[in-house]
Amino acid sequence: MTTGEKIKRIRRHRQMTQKELGEKIGLGAGGANRIAQYEMGYRIPKKPLLEKMAEVLNVSAMALSEGGNGAAVDVLEQLFWLDEEVPGIIHLVLTQREATQYNKNLNFSLRYDDNDNWPPRCPTAMWFDDTILDDFLRDWAVIQKRLQLGEITQHEYFEWKIRWPEN
Repeated sequence: MTTGEKIKRIRRHRQMTQKELGEKIGLGAGGANRIAQYEMGYRIPKKPLLEKMAEVLNVSAMALSEGGNGAAVDVLEQLFWLDEEVPGIIHLVLTQREATQYNKNLNFSLRYDDNDNWPPRCPTAMWFDDTILDDFLRDWAVIQKRLQLGEITQHEYFEWKIRWPEN
């Protein structure tokens, strides 16, 4: 997803017009036109303006960027936006430590009960040894479960993602 598409999605989420956003970030009379150009990809805002937009939209600056923040952070942002583009494609499951050692038991596998809406074939699990990725995925799994249980709304779920890691 491009920076412009992200600006548009978040601006609409905030129920702001292009004119309102343009005014709040100090673009003056032609602000709506500039915001439209950013959203359509004709122009790309420079970093200071992007940071001002993030501040006005009350989101993490990373939520608006197209990458280059560091490998782990870029992966996380890509996953967030994939989850927005194709809702329900990413399923996170918290795990619990057991005595079985994965590397010593070649027949080891994560198991699941087939009474849920699992895909037709067995899903593949993945984990990261990188602390930020693992911590993030754990936090995200908790938030995603709260959404599934109806404890938070889709609006609150999106809000969590666009404000991460500042939550």
